[in-house]
Amino acid sequence: MIHLYLNFIFGYLKNNRSKVFFNLVGITLGIALFVSTQINGWKAEKSLVDQTIGFNSQNMIGRYVPNATHSRVDSKTLRSLDSNLPEVFHIEPELFIKGYTTLTDNQSLSFPIIGRDLITFNNNSNHQINSEKFPKYFISNSLLQKIKHENKQVSINLCNQILTINFADTMSIESNGLFIVTDIERLQSICELKNTYTTINILIQNEARFESWNVNFTQLLRNQNWKFETMDEIKERAGVALASLKINLTIISLVSVLISFFMVSNIYTGIFLSRKTEFGILLSIGGSRLNNFFLFMTLALLLGLIGGIIGTFIGITFANLNFFQTSTTLTDSSQLESYRSFPIMIVLYGIFLSIAGSILSALFNAIKAYNILPIELLKERNEAPTKPKFSLQLKWFLSFFLIFLGIVIGCIKIQKQILPGLIGVSLVILGFILINYVSIPLIVKWISKFSEQFNLSTSFHLAMKEIEMEAWKNGLTISTIMLATSLVFTLSSLTLSYENSLKKWIQEENQSDFSLINEKKLNSGEPGVSIHLLNELEKTNLFSQVEPFFINSKFIVNGKYYTLHVLNFKENENKDGIFVSKNLCYLEKICKESLLKVNSPNEGIISLKVLDEKENFFSERGTIIMDFSLYKSLFPIQELNSIRLTISDLSKKDEALLKLKQLASENELIYLDQEKVKELYLTGMNRVFSVLDSLKLTAILISLLSLATSIFYYVKEKSRILAGLKAIGMNFLQIFLLLFYQTLFLLFAGMTSGILNSLILSPIVIFGINQNAFGWNLIFTYPVHFVANLPILILLYATIITIIPFYFVYRMKISKELNYE
Repeated sequence: MIHLYLNFIFGYLKNNRSKVFFNLVGITLGIALFVSTQINGWKAEKSLVDQTIGFNSQNMIGRYVPNATHSRVDSKTLRSLDSNLPEVFHIEPELFIKGYTTLTDNQSLSFPIIGRDLITFNNNSNHQINSEKFPKYFISNSLLQKIKHENKQVSINLCNQILTINFADTMSIESNGLFIVTDIERLQSICELKNTYTTINILIQNEARFESWNVNFTQLLRNQNWKFETMDEIKERAGVALASLKINLTIISLVSVLISFFMVSNIYTGIFLSRKTEFGILLSIGGSRLNNFFLFMTLALLLGLIGGIIGTFIGITFANLNFFQTSTTLTDSSQLESYRSFPIMIVLYGIFLSIAGSILSALFNAIKAYNILPIELLKERNEAPTKPKFSLQLKWFLSFFLIFLGIVIGCIKIQKQILPGLIGVSLVILGFILINYVSIPLIVKWISKFSEQFNLSTSFHLAMKEIEMEAWKNGLTISTIMLATSLVFTLSSLTLSYENSLKKWIQEENQSDFSLINEKKLNSGEPGVSIHLLNELEKTNLFSQVEPFFINSKFIVNGKYYTLHVLNFKENENKDGIFVSKNLCYLEKICKESLLKVNSPNEGIISLKVLDEKENFFSERGTIIMDFSLYKSLFPIQELNSIRLTISDLSKKDEALLKLKQLASENELIYLDQEKVKELYLTGMNRVFSVLDSLKLTAILISLLSLATSIFYYVKEKSRILAGLKAIGMNFLQIFLLLFYQTLFLLFAGMTSGILNSLILSPIVIFGINQNAFGWNLIFTYPVHFVANLPILILLYATIITIIPFYFVYRMKISKELNYE
């Protein structure tokens, strides 16, 4: 039996190299895409977690964070906290401040400077520390490679001053991420923040003994301005912040894998047809049906394993080369590039998905191999069995029922739950796949009737007949093209809907003429415009409105983090209340008339009433909007994210621009007009969606490869028929047209089905998955302009795809192909 398996499998691999190659390419592309996007998604989340916990060691179990900005705690309180902790724990006060430097190519690089107790600091360095010359700064190796050049020192902008670090006073750390660690007292002195900490980390010295302790950390630090959060809460918050990215990547990568395995399923259909006679022979010489089934499945298992291993390797390579990089407005692309390690589970998931997908793709044909009869030896082709009329009607009913059910389930409103949307998308796709299979004979029949009115060539009629004879196989090809087309149009619809919604919001949110910002701190999201510029700009009398704008992305309300926008309310709005974004109302049920408790250093715990909800597309987790005068009375503020300016008199525009240019130059700022501000927001959005463009191109490549493979197999499997046509006088142009018409039909049918599919999926994704996950009401936009270009693209793709298999027909020798030896 083992000998039979070896001959069947390895004999096939040896004699059908082209089919094996296309099979492995299909699996490899899908798995490489999945592994690459999952690694990049993990990098984005890990980067966000690391920047949140200060790139701390793995023995951190939680931390205390201030409820308000610049909350202070004295050394006596720290000693009390340390003494009340069991000996298995110890505390690590930390000061986390963003700095930035300019690289040799004039690019600004932002990274954190972390203050810790260097005596207890675990530096993960391979270098032995000289006690006589203890390093002042520990620099991650990735950051050192970026900033170290011919100079022996680096200048860093930190706390509104220049910090010069000599590389002789540093030591590199073998760690992912870009950061610098120094003594906490040195950093407090540089930034003039005595007794100020951003966090108080709780570390565990012996994890084995941790479970024996039951400690209520929330009660240990008796300071209402500080709260305790566990590592699980930090990771969950990072996951929520990157929810849209992770959802998009997971859905798209899995759909791309599905596309590739539709291609593979098509290939397995070709394998069955080419080996049908061999299965019949095995049965006639005493083999069992079960042997046929497991022979097919073993071949699928082997190809799936090989394709999975190759695919994961290519996916890792893509991730290391930063293809499909998952950069967002919350993550730094430079930070992401520094991560080289990743969980081994992603590789295992990729290989498992490859094997499972390959087996499922081969299952239908394996069942056909199980049901084959020895009489197949006498058949040249499967005879199309006559189908009962009610069976066809049942299939049509089932198709439309699945689509209808998918629409209903996909649009169910359940906040923070994308499962109904995913189920709806799956049901709609299944319905269209069934329609593709059922409709092929009907479409061919309709085209044949219509063509009778015209004097069409024999090549056209033969092409239609060949498509009808292999309805299942061609249905898989059409479904592969449909999935890729639908993915492209659905994602384009999502992107355009985001873009148009964002443009409208920016237009309503910011109607000022210019915005004064700090370009160097823009990527870090930190404020960088001095608040003292407000008075100076108001005194010029050149601007009718001088509006401050401040963002706090970690504003704590009811123990949770939200994004806070601070600006000037309108004259008729209650400045003692707050507004919330509509997505915050939808997701967290914090709506009009709600009361929010806020802990402020100036007034203590106060309650703020929600005046109303506003549309806001800035934050996925929700945005709170507060008047500047109210914020200034509750919290200390020294810098703003921007100052918005409206020119009072257009005749003084040149004078106003001159004043802006002067202030920008003196304070290392830049000023942007409204179009540039809009472009800035759109650039941030495009950073998130840029990876989707790469994934769309990959999906198109896989579908076109599937089509090329299908036509290529047709040439291989029907080589005798094609040779016979050549022998009876069919010229090369007629044979080319025979292949071209088949390619054109499959491409046109697949793209048409994909467009119709996307017309249904786009609303489900936008009004179902998107709204449930993020609460945004987007302006639905469909890429109609793409459809206008399709006729030209279809003709172009059909011509290019036909050329490759036609080359083999051109080189075909009639005597060899008609030899039935």
